[in-house]
Amino acid sequence: MLFSPLRKKIYHGILLNAPRDGDVRCQECGGVCCRSFAAVEISWEEYKRLQGLGARRLHLSIYGPHRLEIDYGCEFLAEGRCSIYEERPDICRRFFCTDA
Repeated sequence: MLFSPLRKKIYHGILLNAPRDGDVRCQECGGVCCRSFAAVEISWEEYKRLQGLGARRLHLSIYGPHRLEIDYGCEFLAEGRCSIYEERPDICRRFFCTDA
């Protein structure tokens, strides 16, 4: 008996030059990008804003960029949606994925 292998959907990420808010694709994806990285770089202003929102996985750096540690599952991802969508970092606003 032959079984068809289960194929996982593959996405390719693109970092856009400008934010792309409200795209229908982001409303339907379930937070793939929020589970696909170890960390994202953030500015000092974003660090302070996320700290105020209760972020527990912030990395303050003296020598390089500050980071929000995602560890392949952002702490702000709730039920497949960004719970801080209006306050999310710039890099999250500019990230866009396409089907492979």
